[in-house]
Amino acid sequence: MKYHLVEGSQNTFVLFDCLNLVQVDDVYLQLAHQRLKQENRDDALILLNGQGEEDSFLAQMLVLGLDGELAEFCGNGALASAAYLFANYPSFKTFALKTNRGVHPLIKRGKTLYSVQLPPASFSWNTKFISNPALLQGHCNYAETGEPHLMFEKMIDDDLLLFIGRELNQRKDLFPLGINVNAWHVLEEGLIFVKTYERGVQRLTQSCGTGSMACAALYQGKGIVRIVTPGGPLEVTLSDHSIELCGEGLITKTIDIL
Repeated sequence: MKYHLVEGSQNTFVLFDCLNLVQVDDVYLQLAHQRLKQENRDDALILLNGQGEEDSFLAQMLVLGLDGELAEFCGNGALASAAYLFANYPSFKTFALKTNRGVHPLIKRGKTLYSVQLPPASFSWNTKFISNPALLQGHCNYAETGEPHLMFEKMIDDDLLLFIGRELNQRKDLFPLGINVNAWHVLEEGLIFVKTYERGVQRLTQSCGTGSMACAALYQGKGIVRIVTPGGPLEVTLSDHSIELCGEGLITKTIDIL
């Protein structure tokens, strides 16, 4: 089994290239989960079902969390996947990831800078993720940007945010699939700070792409929002038709297990 250590805005991943496969079985997912835990990374990214046509390449990205569950999406994982695809498949000029929400273009913006485009954020409380929204309305905000997020517009220290995230994710009666929790606040006009407890990782992470997009969309309906996270800067561009996340993507190491 060969895999790659990759990063997106200091979120860390193990990436598995299964682009020649249409799907992977439970045994492979278990092996990938074992490697994820051994490497002590945030998530495992599995790229599969690669389809090339002329100079365009489309792939599916599975996101496997430390909890052993598959996530809906991962913004920084998409940036890390972009870094891998552009570096390892140079015969193609354009790349995109396919999910159950559609096709999301990946764009190379600089030497290590990439972006991914998603549909606009949804602020409708989704009972797939929250069984009783009435208990939370008025206490926090909710948005989906590929992943579900609860957002608190206030400064919360790391210990308290970790406690809140763990407590909420133990409430399977209220959050049957777990929930991401963001604390955010405005630093100056057009610049916000965001930190996140991620449901699949079960801890605070250095950066969360979908969480940054959710908070940016709540803060501002259109235009560019710059994000400060513990793992570094991100930029979110909002329009009527899309939301785009831009940040750093890196490949740090390739490991081949005999």
